[in-house]
Amino acid sequence: MSDWGDLGTDIMGNTVPYDPNNPCTSYKYVKAGYRELDWIRICRIPLAFFGKNGAFPGHYWIEIIHDDEDIIDKHIKVAREEYKTEAEIISLGNVKSANGFRESYGWYPVDFPVTITPNEDPKTTANVPIKLIEFKEAGTLNGDSTVRRKKDESEFLIHITPREAGRKTMNNNLSIYAFDPHQCSRFHKGEIKMMSHPYLLPNDNRTKEDIIKEIREFANSFYDEYSKEWSWYNDGYNEVNCHTFLFLLLGHVGLADPIIAEDKDKHFRKYFENIKKRKKEKPIYFQVLTKLEDISKKIKENYEYKVTC
Repeated sequence: MSDWGDLGTDIMGNTVPYDPNNPCTSYKYVKAGYRELDWIRICRIPLAFFGKNGAFPGHYWIEIIHDDEDIIDKHIKVAREEYKTEAEIISLGNVKSANGFRESYGWYPVDFPVTITPNEDPKTTANVPIKLIEFKEAGTLNGDSTVRRKKDESEFLIHITPREAGRKTMNNNLSIYAFDPHQCSRFHKGEIKMMSHPYLLPNDNRTKEDIIKEIREFANSFYDEYSKEWSWYNDGYNEVNCHTFLFLLLGHVGLADPIIAEDKDKHFRKYFENIKKRKKEKPIYFQVLTKLEDISKKIKENYEYKVTC
């Protein structure tokens, strides 16, 4: 029997140890043929206005753990010790290492996601100037937008500090890895409310390199293949946000998730129910999410384990 809490000691280095009293954790007996990918973390901070199991606005993302992620370029280490700003560190260039940033992917709005549509009906404009307020904006992988980068420039930011913008491409101006701004959450105890490792089903012979390649390809094609928008409609069928991105990634790549297997993700449950009702309008979404639910249920059917949240 293995304890997911051991991740903190085994592979996270100097990051905050995994706390089984906060996130979801799993204790399980592994049956032959099923492979747990302990080098991938599915991270969830569910949306919650109040309560210990979530936060506002919350965020979902996926992380790929590499052996070299704690290597820091010497000139960047010196700049950090001198408390250089983000802009000053970027100006040094010559990035050859991960610099502490963990490869990770999530979906964000390019800026504050509120769209206000004015009321153009002359009969009602005087009394009701606003026709509609929506939570939507152009979307971007890892919050990597000009607006968000600008907000970071004058700040002292490193791999363990919260930031507005991550980076959506490999070999960027901060790290050799693309990274989600929330990858720093592993350094802050209790921030990640739910964490799980995905599984490959029996007879799935893909290698680690195959899986990483597929995750990267999906993340980089999401804007063109799925949506150019970020939106939130209370888990409605037509929203596209960090939840949507993660669910579609898991289904597309074929990664089974024990949190979904145990029906512990309220966002997935509600969102998938709404997709099912409009599956003719969202056929690809329906197919991919059905696959995710099916393969996740298989690990529940074929494992002896317990998930507690």
